[in-house]
Amino acid sequence: MFQLLRIKLRQTFTAQETYDPVWERELDRGEDAGYFAHDSAVWTVHGGMSPIAAGIRALLTQALHPGALAGVAEHSNYQNDMLSRLAGTIRWIFTLTYGDTAAAQQACDWVRRRHVPVVGTYTTGQGAKERYSANDPGLSDWVHIAFADAFLRSHEIFSGPVPQGADAYVREWAKAGELMGVVNPPRSDAELKAAMAGYESRGELAGGERVAEVVSFLKNPPLDPMVLPGYKLLFAAVVDTLPESHRRMLGLERTALGPVRLPSSLAGKVTLAVAGLALGTMGPSEMAARRRLFRLGVVNDLSYAERGATEGDVVPEGYRSTRIRECVGQGRSAFESLAQGIRTWKLQEGAGLRVQADTPEISLGTGVVLGFGVGPLRLPAPCRVVRLVQEDARSGFAYGTLAGHPETGEESFLAVLEDDGSVYFELNAVSRHSNWFYRLGAPIAEAAARHATGRYLAAARKLATPR
Repeated sequence: MFQLLRIKLRQTFTAQETYDPVWERELDRGEDAGYFAHDSAVWTVHGGMSPIAAGIRALLTQALHPGALAGVAEHSNYQNDMLSRLAGTIRWIFTLTYGDTAAAQQACDWVRRRHVPVVGTYTTGQGAKERYSANDPGLSDWVHIAFADAFLRSHEIFSGPVPQGADAYVREWAKAGELMGVVNPPRSDAELKAAMAGYESRGELAGGERVAEVVSFLKNPPLDPMVLPGYKLLFAAVVDTLPESHRRMLGLERTALGPVRLPSSLAGKVTLAVAGLALGTMGPSEMAARRRLFRLGVVNDLSYAERGATEGDVVPEGYRSTRIRECVGQGRSAFESLAQGIRTWKLQEGAGLRVQADTPEISLGTGVVLGFGVGPLRLPAPCRVVRLVQEDARSGFAYGTLAGHPETGEESFLAVLEDDGSVYFELNAVSRHSNWFYRLGAPIAEAAARHATGRYLAAARKLATPR
């Protein structure tokens, strides 16, 4: 069930029938850490599942400004192309959050260029006629404030307090406002609340026929039948979190059965938890960013200090070593076939492991969770690629263990073409048990390791037999 739900959710968020997060994986490119650190409040708030609720809240809140709503109503086809607009917004958010500074700047420039023709007139809450432009500082201010409020409140309500503090999120995300032309964005939670209240006190927000149309659409959007029930539960939960004045302008009411209010927030949390089970705790954008940060040396999340232990002949103190070097084929084509299998995880899969990797082909920093065992007894073993070997007659990689792996250490896999045309498979493992629990089961673990080594060798022989 979760597999099918995962497919439907990914299709919803990407507007793709066949999900392939190419642009997300490419966020591992770049030569700097980006505008937001990996331990920032922005990463905390934009990670997890609460952004799904935040997206609904942001749309409802932004619709209360007649100028912002006029731009959407008159210059978009949101009712017939909702998912493409959603996918574009998600791409902007995640590129800005997780990309390097060049990618983030390009994403903002792209949005601002798209906004250039979005101009016209609208009727204010007081009935006056005003001109609007999507790139006007006034409208950009409102969109930024509504966005920051929606994401911060949704995280607080559905995920809990921001560990770094609400002020940290508002201060950090002010950079996004500046990139989008906001002159002086709020830099604290108090300033954010005051800015939001200011729009209302000045009478700049209003309901009306156009707002009612947007609300009606958001209540019953054209989503897949498998996704729609959960969306409706989450929509009701989000509505209940809105300020009373906003609900009134939107023409919405709290979820209730007669005089009794229903626990919509709990239903919303359950809905987001189910989405999290289907989609996983970390998305491709964050994974890509962590690959880039690892490559740049900004983040090192390996569970051992002896990186490079498989490169030389010296085994670090306290570690045990396993080495095999076997001839598995003959000729350039056998070498290329084995090398390709190593690069694309076919070696691990051929050895009977379940492979859940960030990237379909290895790259420096790729994260992978290997599953040892059978069915529910399968033991997860997270690793990260720490070294690539890409030479004319040597090809492969090494990965190191991450927290949660039963071992700590490093393992390398190489295809080697000798001068006489012989193709060798080389495996070098340098490891030790990660804690006392696994040390107690050392005999079993070591027997399992010997079995796995044999399976690797058998898989290498098969890969080195060109089809």
